[in-house]
Amino acid sequence: MSEDVDPEALQRDLDRIKDAMGIAERNENAPEQWLLFGVFVAVGSALSQYVVLQRLPGYWFAVIWLGLVGVGGTAVGYYTNTFEPTPEDRPNVALQVFAPYAAGFPLWAAVSPFLSDLAYEEEAALMLGVVLVLLGTGYVVAANSLRAYRIRVRDRRAFALGGLLLVALGVAIPTVDVLHTWGYAAFGGTYLAYAIASYGVLTRT
Repeated sequence: MSEDVDPEALQRDLDRIKDAMGIAERNENAPEQWLLFGVFVAVGSALSQYVVLQRLPGYWFAVIWLGLVGVGGTAVGYYTNTFEPTPEDRPNVALQVFAPYAAGFPLWAAVSPFLSDLAYEEEAALMLGVVLVLLGTGYVVAANSLRAYRIRVRDRRAFALGGLLLVALGVAIPTVDVLHTWGYAAFGGTYLAYAIASYGVLTRT
């Protein structure tokens, strides 16, 4: 019987099976990590909203997002065992998401000397908008890179749609007056809703 097996056809069948796999099937803790990270973002946004309302120094944003969300999110990832070595022939999806996010801070340091005429809320809204556009771009890039891991289309779309949502919100926050003051509240609530919706997508078989 083994002589009748077509190796190429068998490989195509295996590839189709792999293409149908979701993120949760690759790592059963990944959806929970996504949901927990959404909670971290919501908490970070609430704290940042307090910073804006109290007009506290801008370095508190870095303390919150690099400290609470960065360190806390990383700890959750290791605790849930979702961080695995990246194969040498595959893109590092986490790096593609967080490198653009991290780039927002030196980018802001570069342009901030030219923004002295902005009001406190306007400056905070512009900073958040820039970071969200960069982060959203990272999500879209990561969605495409997940094809290399043969992740199903539905899960990749969760990344891509989330990225487009972040880009749209990043544009809206500096351009809509009310979001100059309440931008972080809008971001936290939107991202938590996105995380919950994505959890439903990732866990659906």
